[in-house]
Amino acid sequence: MSEPFRFDPAVTAAEIVRSLHPQRVWCVGPDADELAAALGSLGVEVVSGGVVDLAVATGTIDAATAAGLASRSAAILFDGADLPLATLRLLSGLGFLPRPDFDAGSHGGLLFRRTDAPSELAAIADALESQWSALNRVDANAAMTQRRVEDILLSRIWRTLQTCAAPLLKAATLARRVSPWPASGETNSAPAAYAQWIQLFERRDDSLMQLKFRTFAQRPLVSVLVPVYRPAPADLKRAIASVRAQGYSNWELCLTDDGSGSAETSAILAQAAAEDARVRVTALAKSGGISAASNAALALGRGEYVALLDQDDELSPDALYHAVDAINHHPRAGFLYSDEDKIDTAGKRYDPFFKPDWSPDLLLSENYCSHLLVARRDLVEQAGGFRTEYDGSQDYDLILRMSALTPEVAHIPRVLYHWRAAAGSAAASAEAKPYAAEAGRRGVEDHLRRLGTGATVVAGCGPGRLRVRYPIAPGSKAAILIPSGGNEGALRACLKSLAKTTYTDYELLVIDNSRGRRIERLVGSWECGHAVRYLDWCGRPFNYSAMNNAAARQCSAPLLVFLNDDVEVIEPGWLEAMIELGSRPETGAVGAKLLYPDGRIQHAGVALGIQDSAGHPFRGFDGRVHHYFDFPDVIRNVSAVTGACMLVRASAFEQAGGFDEALFPISFNDIDLCLRLGRRGLRNVYTPHAVLLHHESLSRGPRNLIVDVAGCEAMRARWRDLLDADPYYSPNLTRSEEDYSVRQGRRV
Repeated sequence: MSEPFRFDPAVTAAEIVRSLHPQRVWCVGPDADELAAALGSLGVEVVSGGVVDLAVATGTIDAATAAGLASRSAAILFDGADLPLATLRLLSGLGFLPRPDFDAGSHGGLLFRRTDAPSELAAIADALESQWSALNRVDANAAMTQRRVEDILLSRIWRTLQTCAAPLLKAATLARRVSPWPASGETNSAPAAYAQWIQLFERRDDSLMQLKFRTFAQRPLVSVLVPVYRPAPADLKRAIASVRAQGYSNWELCLTDDGSGSAETSAILAQAAAEDARVRVTALAKSGGISAASNAALALGRGEYVALLDQDDELSPDALYHAVDAINHHPRAGFLYSDEDKIDTAGKRYDPFFKPDWSPDLLLSENYCSHLLVARRDLVEQAGGFRTEYDGSQDYDLILRMSALTPEVAHIPRVLYHWRAAAGSAAASAEAKPYAAEAGRRGVEDHLRRLGTGATVVAGCGPGRLRVRYPIAPGSKAAILIPSGGNEGALRACLKSLAKTTYTDYELLVIDNSRGRRIERLVGSWECGHAVRYLDWCGRPFNYSAMNNAAARQCSAPLLVFLNDDVEVIEPGWLEAMIELGSRPETGAVGAKLLYPDGRIQHAGVALGIQDSAGHPFRGFDGRVHHYFDFPDVIRNVSAVTGACMLVRASAFEQAGGFDEALFPISFNDIDLCLRLGRRGLRNVYTPHAVLLHHESLSRGPRNLIVDVAGCEAMRARWRDLLDADPYYSPNLTRSEEDYSVRQGRRV
């Protein structure tokens, strides 16, 4: 919650003089006398009648007072005042508009000046009022629904139904769960859902856009760079037309003919330049490749920012407007990227890619940032421009180099780029240009070499996907902590499977939370593989957080692995895969890919906000099939991972305070820990190269499937901001399912 406004007349007076330099001022409001005295001490004449340079209101005022201010000054400063829409409409009618370029300083004032366009703000205020009214209705309906759901979850009937029916429901859900996205050429309902999403969420509000445009402190010239080499004429014309149709007008289109030798291409470019002075064309005497052509377009441009567009793709009509909006919100960002989709030869849009916010580990696995890419010209030049030896992945290579030079990267969660899926294009098939994949691999390798990581880059789990392998330092011992509730068979299978592990520098500690002595006897007699240490937690109430905290305190290993007793090793290299990532100082927790016994996905990272708390995206999907841009099959950043198999450095675990034993004794403790690690500046990572089998709560039985209402409430109380805005899960994706489908809603 933000702190309440505190009026300081001396500070306010000093900043008024610094930013506005008034000679005559009239002050009204509850703190007018104090402000007048402070201004007078700085040499400003404060009057109570006549025309003034500046009128200042120090608190909320009525309509009559606002009208009086407007009659005596062309500039009105509201300092610490609430301005309802009615006051905005009144000021609009009197000819005043806000000045977004005014530097309010610490006192947070809002400056209005008289303008010759009074009707515009009134229309925009009407539009805002309509939008807010609709949102209020939605919020009220959502709150009512939430209360009803919570009443049901707290009821004894619901708990009984869950206990008895949960195993059957779970089996039925897994049996019918399929990905909503096409795989291996299959089609399903996803295209129709995306078409509905476009109708619902891409509605244009010109009034609101105009209001936001007036607030832009920066309105930079954007140079759109397009290398051209023998394109289909119709596609090139569409690409050019998509730039000329932009709602933001301060752009230039820089086209380079890469020695294509086509009279038709030359004619199209010449005609575009003749029709619009913002279109600039250059040509290379002979083809130098896409990087050489892109560098020529960059040299031709004069803009403060550059945007990249392929010769056969299209920008959305408001792509540059939203890019400049983001530039104003993120002035420190060296480059920005947006969401994208594909467009077929008939102009139909499909296969949207709703991306996460800046995700460094995902970028090393796949180039997810390219479309639409907008970057500061000086950063592009500082990074060295485009490099011909990485043709095919020249934009990927450039992004990697820029990422090491900028303090911030911004994501625009809007579909601003349409990638044309023509025959033979990478949009149509990731395997269409194998040389591009190899260039991308070399680009990542070069990037990691510059950073001095000592890492190597190998092929990932799918075409064009990569796996970065970091060296493991000597002495990277792991302590594997396994709580047991008394299921001797599950623990035996878990321990036996650990013998497959190829990484040998680890110790085992079983935490016995059973009511008998069977687990103690099993651990004492265990002779398969590593020796097992034993921690007696018998007879105590089940508190996952407390028992794991106690076990962690008994371990001296620099790495902690929290492992459920109903998990079994599938991939022998699972521990190396986790240690490679978890040993890095920038990493928080590392999570594994967990599969159900039938091969379906149980865990591939945790996303916040799903079903009002958190969920496991892709749960129940076939683990052998690629889903949603291969997210279950690439190393990527996530907000949280499951404690069923989690690695974290012991020092980071201790500094974060371990698991929260009071608020999260049973559930959400793993997610809470991950979020606290994230708040400390560490990145949580999911890896698909650590693959294990998870029977999911086998040792505790079906009662563990009952919804933890108290845990949900504690999560909402502590992490409401992140539950509403997971940086690694797009706001354009569903919050009601775990299937990465598009968000749906209804018009209001």
